[in-house]
Amino acid sequence: MYSMEDYLDVAKRIFEGTKYKASDEDIRRLADNMILLSRRGLDRLNKRLTDSKGNGVWPTIAEHNLAAMLASKLPSEISIRYEPDEVQPPPDFKIEVGGIVYWIQMKDLSKLARENIQRKTMDRVQKEAMQIKIGRFFSCRLSDDFREDSVAELIKFMSDKATSAAEQKTLLYTGKRGEQAEVEFWSPKKLILSELTLGSAGDLEVLDLTALARDQIKGSLRKAVRAFNWDSGQRNMNLIVMEADGKEDIDICDAVFGTEYEILGGGRHSWSRNSDGLFDDPAFLSKVAGVIAVKRKIEWVEEIALLSAEEVVGRLSPKEREMTKGMNSEDIKKALEWKDPGPVAEYSQILYVNERFEYPLQNIEMLFDFDRIVHYNMRPDAGNGDFE
Repeated sequence: MYSMEDYLDVAKRIFEGTKYKASDEDIRRLADNMILLSRRGLDRLNKRLTDSKGNGVWPTIAEHNLAAMLASKLPSEISIRYEPDEVQPPPDFKIEVGGIVYWIQMKDLSKLARENIQRKTMDRVQKEAMQIKIGRFFSCRLSDDFREDSVAELIKFMSDKATSAAEQKTLLYTGKRGEQAEVEFWSPKKLILSELTLGSAGDLEVLDLTALARDQIKGSLRKAVRAFNWDSGQRNMNLIVMEADGKEDIDICDAVFGTEYEILGGGRHSWSRNSDGLFDDPAFLSKVAGVIAVKRKIEWVEEIALLSAEEVVGRLSPKEREMTKGMNSEDIKKALEWKDPGPVAEYSQILYVNERFEYPLQNIEMLFDFDRIVHYNMRPDAGNGDFE
């Protein structure tokens, strides 16, 4: 029987095999989850995690987080089985509740923030580049040490180069601290742009970023559905759970329900969807009762929230002072009141319903605590692509 110290050592070694710099809290959380899963008979998943190497750790941690979430919600008498032997190749999880067998396939769509381009910084680059009234596309890759306070200088560099830069020639920006960005510009072949627009290019063809995100999601879900060699029904439900950090709800809706389009005419403004969603695909709709998107929940830091703005600023390290240069004390406090939870985290959960099936939603809700249940005729807020 392992002790808590044993599990802490195992969790530490798992993180040491990656590039991620785990905190003591990360290690403790992973150890706690490993103990929970061991008690629920899921040592096979614990072993899968300890055997994983490098970037292969992260998809398994996604499965581990999901299993911990299910184990915390479901009573101990309900069996949660990982990769059950009676099906080959097996879906990730099998759970039987109230005479219904739930088969769950987990799909990791995201790259964690520690390995991603700094998304917040990139969002600002995209937003500020739109103020440059030059009708071209651009792509931008930031070095790991690129910080948000370097964006203004990068935007000036882009403004100076955008008009004259050769098609898709890589230009290197180097900041005062040695941080770098690679920027490319190209002109649209069919579209007319009024400002510098973030895009992606391949073989000099323009690719729409929203379509890229939607198609990536569809491709991942098509791979996941291969785990089910049987149709979904009222007593045998197939569910796909996808870790969707960094994915917008509008792209998930487009992928599963069909691409949105606007309808203008007769003084009315409405919308509908094309028949290009996965729930329109016969090979998918008969097999999947629902798609569940999960995202790590950001966490409130109570000890920061209870301090005054001046007290928060007074506690900043020299590195933090440099990173928050130019921000007022109130904004610094607001930024620090919330934190990224790290790889081992609780999930927010959204169910996208396949309405071709007639089944009571409360059956699926026995397994999950959904923040929202989304149907075909629902759409996210147009401003940010996410449900509010």
